[in-house]
Amino acid sequence: MDYEETNEINETEQTNTEETSANEAEVNEEITADTEDNTAEFTEETAEKAEETAEPSEPVYQPQTAQPAQYSQPQQNGYYAPRYEAPAYYSAVPVYTPAPEKKKKKSGKSFWVIATAILAAVCIMTSSFAVGILYGRANAEQPVAPAAEQTTKIVTVTTPDYVPASQNTAEGRLDVPGVAEKVNKSVVVILTKSDEGGSLGTGVIFTEDGYIITCAHVIDDATSVSVYLYGDDKTAYPAEVIGFDTYTDIGVLKVDLKGLPAAEFGESHKLVPGEQVVAIGTPYERNLAYTVTEGIVSSRRDAYKLDDLGLTLDLIQHSATINPGNSGGPLVNMYGQVVGINSVKIMAEEYATYEDIGFAIQIETALPVVEQIINEGKVQRPQIGIKGATEEMIGGVYVAEIIPGGAADTSGADIQVGDIITKLNGERVRSIDELIAKLGKCQIGEEVEITLLRDVDVVVTKVVLQAPAKG
Repeated sequence: MDYEETNEINETEQTNTEETSANEAEVNEEITADTEDNTAEFTEETAEKAEETAEPSEPVYQPQTAQPAQYSQPQQNGYYAPRYEAPAYYSAVPVYTPAPEKKKKKSGKSFWVIATAILAAVCIMTSSFAVGILYGRANAEQPVAPAAEQTTKIVTVTTPDYVPASQNTAEGRLDVPGVAEKVNKSVVVILTKSDEGGSLGTGVIFTEDGYIITCAHVIDDATSVSVYLYGDDKTAYPAEVIGFDTYTDIGVLKVDLKGLPAAEFGESHKLVPGEQVVAIGTPYERNLAYTVTEGIVSSRRDAYKLDDLGLTLDLIQHSATINPGNSGGPLVNMYGQVVGINSVKIMAEEYATYEDIGFAIQIETALPVVEQIINEGKVQRPQIGIKGATEEMIGGVYVAEIIPGGAADTSGADIQVGDIITKLNGERVRSIDELIAKLGKCQIGEEVEITLLRDVDVVVTKVVLQAPAKG
């Protein structure tokens, strides 16, 4: 309270009382001021002492914001493709190849087989259906070469069933150096030239008279191909592109040589997770030819869908290191038998890098394609004779149309528009890509069992598969 205001209100009070109140007010003000000064001094002194006596604190971890690597232009699906620094004298060296594009081939190219996707949209389906046409997708009949005068037949060697190493008494099982010694002589280095530059790849000698297996993406745009044999890195042998099938990523070359050391081919279906395998190839550049890496089988991936490539393949997932240039090279079991053709590696996405996820095409998928290319000059896949689309909610193939004159129409099969195909020969089918992949293992004229879902009923019927219609 202000002293003057107090004096005005209490005009009748005695002078000594006024003086006493004034003195008390002054004392209180002094005490308050002293207290504030002391408190301020104490706080500053305490802070200084605390700083002097405090022990150094441990540094606090501050997470660093990850800096993204440099990527190339974004693709249509919104992801960024990692930039691959290829050797200066090559370009487009593929392992994880881009999705197949429809483009005009060079006019000088006369040999090729393409089994491409021609899946058509069905208006009566909901937007959740991944639309495709089974009839014709995998059955383009395009000649790749005149049929060979002498029929080439697939020759495989029986692979012993897997048993643990402690119990393994099978003859012929090798260690990694033994595998390399046996298989290297059947591996070739492939160097191509194209309008876009060229590529580096690997191949496997299929027959002693010069047929070589590789990947379609290694040779699909080649204007010329050279092959280098084991032990002779100076001589470039010209090779002819006999044909390739983009649907399975398998291609065939031919060199004009006799007495070549053909590889031994085993049985990929006998592989088990954890089984040891070896990859041989030419990663990055020709000076690194015959690089040997080992790993294990992670899993067999039947009808595995590679969305970025637009392919569904029967693959062997393995951990043997492969890189650009390994494409077309062999994946080998410990008996020195080729059980797969290395094709794809998952490398990186935005902010993520993946290791030891390589894929090889199962040899039992590759060899029938190779045989057709060599002997018939084309690849034909048997057909059911329907147009269909993937039914995603249930998982299967929606039958949108029965092709007049096709297998479903003429073989007495009980298939109707609106049915959903869920199994082929007892094996689950969840998409049109899976159905096509499974049909690719069948033969024209073979009778297959198809399981259908019709409303709430399960229907089982049989169809005799036919060749694709001409025209």
